[in-house]
Amino acid sequence: MQTSPHKRPFVMMNMAMSVDGKVSSAAREPTTFTSHEDKRRLLEIRALCDALVVGANTVGIERTTMSIPSTRLRAARLRRGQTPHPLRVIVSGRLNISTRLPVFRIFTAPLLIVCCESAPRSRRKLFSRLGHLIVCGRREMDIAQLISILATQYRVKTVLCEGGPTLNDAFSRAGMVDELYLTLCPRIVGGETAPTLAEGTGVAHLKDAARGHLISCHRGEREWFLRYRFGRRK
Repeated sequence: MQTSPHKRPFVMMNMAMSVDGKVSSAAREPTTFTSHEDKRRLLEIRALCDALVVGANTVGIERTTMSIPSTRLRAARLRRGQTPHPLRVIVSGRLNISTRLPVFRIFTAPLLIVCCESAPRSRRKLFSRLGHLIVCGRREMDIAQLISILATQYRVKTVLCEGGPTLNDAFSRAGMVDELYLTLCPRIVGGETAPTLAEGTGVAHLKDAARGHLISCHRGEREWFLRYRFGRRK
């Protein structure tokens, strides 16, 4: 990971998928098919960022608090001049998310809740009590605007997106992915409706797809750990 010389923060993405490209089952279960090695690696990558961005569905499924539980990793962050935990950012276009999730009950770092203008006013009022509410885009999330806000208002230099698939697609189409950390797991999930790495609008033509190149490849005990670099489009 390297800090970008540009004003825009350096954006990383971290995901695990089966060999047939699935990140979960058709039932949208929590990601349990990865090893302890991958879970340790996830926290090490998370510890690098100033802001952690996660989609509402992923927060609900994984029940994550979006924090750094390791005292060693928190100490390393402090030595780098970072806060113990990254800024937490939940993206939910219409705020269709439960207020009873652990992320709203456990305070480790400031929480930003990002929605679209189409989110009902009653939901906006409710979630403004749980964190700092930000509106980005009318009916579709404006990722470029979100990244700009993180940079200018919160002095964020590095961002990590941990999914899910719809948010990954939005980041990719906005040209906002600089590096992808990808864990390839020895599982075949199958199923037409099982979620893949990136879903949503996607690109109309293959020529418009984000292009990256492999910069590292490590074989773990059970998985392959890949890292891709993508050229900046913005």
